Amino acid sequence: MNFAQYLLALGMLVSGSINTICTKYADMQCVPNHRISSPADQCRYVNSTSNSSGPSGGSFASDGCPMGCETFDHPFVQAAGMFLGEMFCLFALQAVLCFGIPVERNRDYPVMLFALPALCDLVGTSLMYLGLTMTYASVFQMLRGSVVLFTGILSVIVLGKRLAACHWTGMMLVLAGAFVVGSASLKTSDTTLAPSNPVLGNLLIVSAQFVVGIQMVVEEKFLSKYQVHALEAVGLEGVFGLLYLSVGLVAMYYIPLGNDVCQGRPCVENAISAGLEIASSPVLALVLLGNIVSIAFFNFFGISVTKSLSATHRMVLDSLRTIVIWGFSIFARWQSFDQRQVGRVRVVGLA
Repeated sequence: MNFAQYLLALGMLVSGSINTICTKYADMQCVPNHRISSPADQCRYVNSTSNSSGPSGGSFASDGCPMGCETFDHPFVQAAGMFLGEMFCLFALQAVLCFGIPVERNRDYPVMLFALPALCDLVGTSLMYLGLTMTYASVFQMLRGSVVLFTGILSVIVLGKRLAACHWTGMMLVLAGAFVVGSASLKTSDTTLAPSNPVLGNLLIVSAQFVVGIQMVVEEKFLSKYQVHALEAVGLEGVFGLLYLSVGLVAMYYIPLGNDVCQGRPCVENAISAGLEIASSPVLALVLLGNIVSIAFFNFFGISVTKSLSATHRMVLDSLRTIVIWGFSIFARWQSFDQRQVGRVRVVGLA
């Protein structure tokens, strides 16, 4: 790797870590509960394990929010924010061109090619956001390491690549580390912020990694064949993703399934309620803005790594976020320190 490639890798690490932290912090924000007839006007998070009542004796729910409030739980709206951030890359590219900065750019390619990776991005991201609401941020990031194995296998099948024995060994170590870390959710219950359903959340996250592996391989195939600029590729995926979700969010409002509530009945996602919740919480709005900006940078750096190196390199570099997220979760007291997890981090890191 040369110096420029190291900078791309560092950019991936920093922006990707910020994105995961912002996403989890958004999930922890208390917002008015529009599922009940009398939602609270103001909501403030209080650690429910150490405070069963507020300063004035008020009651708090099991999620740490005051009565009349709930935690922000809108994974598909967060996915829309991700695609919005990706779409902004097109504006960034236009700004670069307006300033007369020379850009190597191939415009002779079918734009619809990026509809497929955008669909994979939508499915994978939605599953991951949904899983993240049910499990720990550090476990989420560690389980994401399984995408390395999926990407490696698909690279052999789809791209016809040949991987050395050391590559397979490293990928199996990542998978073993992901399995050991995921099993921690079954045994550990001493955290201050207990997730709602860590087992299901972990399964959703691992399932999403297979979809992400498909996306990575498809992107590498298209980028190597057509030499599309990284900003343009990310921006087009964002456009297609927003188009998908524009239709999807409307459908989710009327589908009578799920844990959300739309006009007094169950639904998959209530985007209107999400908008009201964001408007009622400046902190939540700021965190989601950080999510949007960080995902734009993260995908730009990621696409650049795929073009410069390969999809497998991109996923291996992405797994380094594990240590950053784990350390931040301990520092921020989102998860209590478990001596056994030091070994789990080492297993993932050795790969």
